[in-house]
Amino acid sequence: MQEDAPDVKKLHSSLDHKFEQSHALFAACCHLNYLFAEYVLIYAQQKASKHLPTSADLSINTKLAGNLVLQKLKNNPSFNKIVKDHHIHLIFENEWIRQLFNQIIDTPEYVRYIADSDRKMEDEIEILNHINRVVLFENEDSCQFMAEKYINWYSDAEMIYQWFPLLWSRPENFSFTKLLSADKSEFAHELLSAYYDKKEYVFSLIEPNLMNWDADRVAMIDLILLHLGVCEMLYFESIPLKVSINEYIDIAKSYSTPQSGQFVNGLLDNVRKQLSDQNKLTKTDYVKKK
Repeated sequence: MQEDAPDVKKLHSSLDHKFEQSHALFAACCHLNYLFAEYVLIYAQQKASKHLPTSADLSINTKLAGNLVLQKLKNNPSFNKIVKDHHIHLIFENEWIRQLFNQIIDTPEYVRYIADSDRKMEDEIEILNHINRVVLFENEDSCQFMAEKYINWYSDAEMIYQWFPLLWSRPENFSFTKLLSADKSEFAHELLSAYYDKKEYVFSLIEPNLMNWDADRVAMIDLILLHLGVCEMLYFESIPLKVSINEYIDIAKSYSTPQSGQFVNGLLDNVRKQLSDQNKLTKTDYVKKK
């Protein structure tokens, strides 16, 4: 387990950069909604400009272009800044937007939306949710495209999907740079500090439970998760032990080997029992650095 001492300041800076990448990815998903609204106008103009346009070509419904939520989002300074700073406006090409638009134009949800001349905020939100589901989050090609542009797509997509209701509730003043609450950001940094400040001690608790496992042959992600799990057990008073263990089991299942969930479960539970028997689960022997 000998390794060079890490530059912890750089690690914390890297963590903040990961947060920023999540913010940029969410802004890109929102920008895609906005581009859809803009494309409706392009689509209508193209139909009307045909050599022999039909009556249907001349009466394309452009209701989506005036979506109330997107109109407010357009005036959000935080949104406009992150789109500009991360060059998000250069990611999506018109041809790709056209292909995606063709996937929703005949859906019952979209047809029903444009058939209603009234503008109700709940309908404006629902059509955007529909677009996001059909052309982004449940679209394999789109997911692959986003993953090519953003390495964090598959790890962040579920979290980002859950941010949309917060955005829809206040699109004009939603902050795209403070998506994580202060307490969650603080927790992440404190957990990172605990991981490195107590690494040798925590490994001394884990190693005896490896039994026939060679620590150098255990999947690195599993060892990291074990370290983080034990740190939470010892040093984070607000997190119930069972919650910590279950969270790391789920993470292991998602990001490591097929057997990792069971492995992490067994190891963490063994450490928990041993610490409990030794009355060491007081969560008070680590002073968090300010």
